[in-house]
Amino acid sequence: MELDHVRFMAIAIEEAKAGAAQGEQPFGAVVVDGKGELVVRSRSLKVSACDATAHSETLAVKYATQKLGRRMLPDCTFYATCEPCPMCLGAILNGGFNTLVLGARNRDIKQLAKIAFNFGDYTVERFAEMSGWDLKVIEGIRTAECIDLYATAKVELTR
Repeated sequence: MELDHVRFMAIAIEEAKAGAAQGEQPFGAVVVDGKGELVVRSRSLKVSACDATAHSETLAVKYATQKLGRRMLPDCTFYATCEPCPMCLGAILNGGFNTLVLGARNRDIKQLAKIAFNFGDYTVERFAEMSGWDLKVIEGIRTAECIDLYATAKVELTR
């Protein structure tokens, strides 16, 4: 079954915008099951929760595993408006996901943040290779819209 990546990334973008409207950093994530059904959607809650780990991606992993009642979700696809930071990618790895769909890449938004995204030559592919993870990465989905989330952010970007 071919998933509608454009539609699901639009939902992740909606989450990022909703978070930004509430004073959060504009990051959104979505988990879709193997039947093409939306499992969860999430946004960053770092600011309001005063929690450095409350990234949209870590929360999506948490919500999806709890909702589906299992720790590993290899049949699910993960959508992120921005290339996940190492902490978030570790959560996605531990959630057993095999497919990651990206909006913006770190390299796309690095210049928009003063103190964020300073991960050297980090990419999700390098992380996956280092950890022996056979991760399928799909990029270029609504990229311009995702970059715009960060270009217009009212909150300092700190991943």
